[in-house]
Amino acid sequence: MKTKTVGIASVGYYLPSGVLTSEEMAKLSNLPEMVFTEKIGINNKPIAAKDEHPSDMGIKAALKAIDRAEITAKEIDLIAYCGAGDYDYRFWSPAAKIQDEIGAENAFAFEVRNFCNSGNLGIHLCRNMLLADDELTYALIICSDKLSVLLDYTDLDCLSTFIFADGSAAAILKKGEPSNQILSYHAMTNGKMADYLKVPLAGTKFPIDNTEIDRKLSYLKVANPKELEGTLSELYLENYQKVIHSSLRKSAYSIENVDFLFTNQVKKSLSIKILESLGLSNEQTFISLPEHGHLGAVDTIFCLTKTLESNKIKPGNLVVLASSAAGFSWAALTVKYSD
Repeated sequence: MKTKTVGIASVGYYLPSGVLTSEEMAKLSNLPEMVFTEKIGINNKPIAAKDEHPSDMGIKAALKAIDRAEITAKEIDLIAYCGAGDYDYRFWSPAAKIQDEIGAENAFAFEVRNFCNSGNLGIHLCRNMLLADDELTYALIICSDKLSVLLDYTDLDCLSTFIFADGSAAAILKKGEPSNQILSYHAMTNGKMADYLKVPLAGTKFPIDNTEIDRKLSYLKVANPKELEGTLSELYLENYQKVIHSSLRKSAYSIENVDFLFTNQVKKSLSIKILESLGLSNEQTFISLPEHGHLGAVDTIFCLTKTLESNKIKPGNLVVLASSAAGFSWAALTVKYSD
């Protein structure tokens, strides 16, 4: 009996036309521009318009992926919306909205929320759902976030998050797809740092009521940034390596077999350390931070798409999508490309 497979049939992305430059970020934060361009490694980042929201961007990326897969929206069986969690509305389903807007009337739509790991997790979950049900063939994974609205550039405790930007990416998964086969997934969480990163307002602890609202509570807050950085510096690379090596091991491969690694975008020095710790080179990744910032869960699919567009990924290449997320979690997905 032939083993069932699920492959990535197509990918697509959308970036808004608005741009925030390093010079503008420096003025907003009252910091030297070199902090952004040299220390962090960012020059520009895309910013969505006031009336442009995560679901709007997600629709555009989804339609590109559908078109590239040469299918119709009615053929899609599953839709997973994989954003960081700051949706158009607080109590609402972006997955259902997109399902209706693109005409995917036969699809079951749901949300996956694991911050910057959401895309990898969504691909993993949909792959397993396709394999578990003989009647399902296509899944659409959508990553879309408008993270820029969470930032208060006067709060320097949050400097590490000033790279947050806006955009979307999407992937079509197909059961029986022999190329671009999804092999394995591995993830882990260390919840000791869960309270370091949060937006306080509008949860059950700080509900919105009729009293005067403290606008500052609606922005992202980083508690004890030095303590967080110290804790993460001990765990970050170690856990990144663990999930990558574990995903490869589950696929019967090792790091020596990896042709490309695509990660969520982090500051320049940390990105270099990730590659060096794994024995990989700059030619084996795509660094989008300088011109596109950090797009949340969008990053890995976006970097994969840009590399595919440049025809660098060849048949037989082994690709790993790896990410870290608030909470804090780490995840890695291994994909084998072929004809």
